[in-house]
This record gives sequence, structure tokens and C-alpha cells, in this order.
Amino acid sequence: MRALDVRVEAALATVDEDCRWELIDGIVGECPDDVLEKCQQLLRDETARERTLGADILGRFVGVDAGARPAALTALQAALSSETDACAMASMVAALGHVGAPEALGRIIQLAGNPDAGVRLAVAFAVATLSPQPLSRDVRFALIKLSGDSEPEVRDWATFGLGTLSNDDGPDVRAALLARAEDPYHTTRAEALFGLAVRRDPRAVPHLIRALESPAVVGLELDAAAEARDPRLLPALWALQRAGLADAVRVRRAIDRCAGQERPVLLA
Repeated sequence: MRALDVRVEAALATVDEDCRWELIDGIVGECPDDVLEKCQQLLRDETARERTLGADILGRFVGVDAGARPAALTALQAALSSETDACAMASMVAALGHVGAPEALGRIIQLAGNPDAGVRLAVAFAVATLSPQPLSRDVRFALIKLSGDSEPEVRDWATFGLGTLSNDDGPDVRAALLARAEDPYHTTRAEALFGLAVRRDPRAVPHLIRALESPAVVGLELDAAAEARDPRLLPALWALQRAGLADAVRVRRAIDRCAGQERPVLLA
């Protein structure tokens, strides 16, 4: 039996997710010759676990063999068009995100309201990473909808796509970001605040002050403060600087910008 087939069988048999992804990495890195053909075969299998594995491998494989992208895109789109299993569907959508297939966005967006959280997470990831700029009306609506999802990771990816990866602006975008400014999930809050700050929305400032006063302040919140350039943030930033509990370079940059004294970048 070929090494490729041995690893595929092992990946299908294991119940340990970390082990499964290690086997997939081994397939992609060490058995490249027939991977595309094997994945095409797996995607046509009657068993959802096989189809899921085929999609997961393809999503990684195009990262090491860009020439496989057209065939991978065709195989994934064909498989997704008839897929009914939620796990396989999620893997196919995520793989399309890794393939880099904006032409598949129309089909992917249709799944934004899927009842399975795993599918919605894959959609949020794919839509956030694939969408050309500026966002189309449908993509914008999908990201706004997903930014209010019940699952934290779905909200996080959608907020990242809407506020950070996209330059789109408007009352609907800002309202969606503001709705996440006090999200229970810290990374989603940080993404929302950064998106509002980049758009220079003053409503971000009270939320940013609370974030900067928190012992759990993260780098993206410091970056948001730097983008906001609002002097009302200075007391909280000075306190952070004195405490020495946050990234000193980011704190200094935020202070300089909020004080209107941004220092020039020195080129070596």
C-alpha cells in the first residue's frame, strides 16, 4: 500500500483531531504526487467522513502546490453543490477559503444562515478572507449578519472581515461594529474597536477607555487607540505606560498619536 493511502486510512480512522491534522500535514508535505487525484476521489465518496477529509487535505494542499488550484476549485465547488452533511460542508467551504476562490462566494454566502455553527464559522472565515474590495452588497450583508451570530468564533471572524480586512464604511457597518464593542468574546471586542477607530468613529472612545483600563488589555486595543488619535484616551494610556504591563512600543505610539505628536519613522 502506498504511503499516501496508509496516511489517508489513518486519518480516517483516528478520533484525535490533532493527530488527524498532523496526518494531513504529512500527506501534503511528504506524499504530494497523487494527492490531488486522491482528494478528488475522496470528495466523490459516499461517506461524509471521506468527503470531509478530501476537502481538508485540499485546503492545505493548494498552499504547497499553487498549480493545483484550478482543479481543487472545480472539485470543491462540484462537491459543495450537492453536499448535505454539515461537517463535510464546513470543510468544503473552509477549503474554498484557503484555495482563494472569490468566484465561489455566491454559493458560500447562501450558507450564512445554516443551522450548523461549524458551517457558519466556515462561511464567516471564507467570506472574510475571499471577498474582493470594496465589498459587494451581498457580502457586506452576510458579514453584518454573521457578526451578530450566537457563536463567538463566528462573530469574531465576521467582525474581523468587516472591520479590519475591509475598508467599507457606512451607518450599517458602524452599527454592526458598535454592537460588538461590548461583546463577551474579547477578541471580537478588540476587532470591533479597531474597526471603529480606523473609521474615526468617536463612539469607540468610551469603550476603548474601558478596554485600556482593563488588566487584560491586548495589542489590538492599543492599536485601536493609536488609530483613534483621541486625547481622551491619554489618561488611560499614561496609566498603562506607568504600570509597564502592556506592549511599551504600542503604548508609546498610541500616546504620541493621541497627543498629536506622532514621531517620524527612522529608516535604517
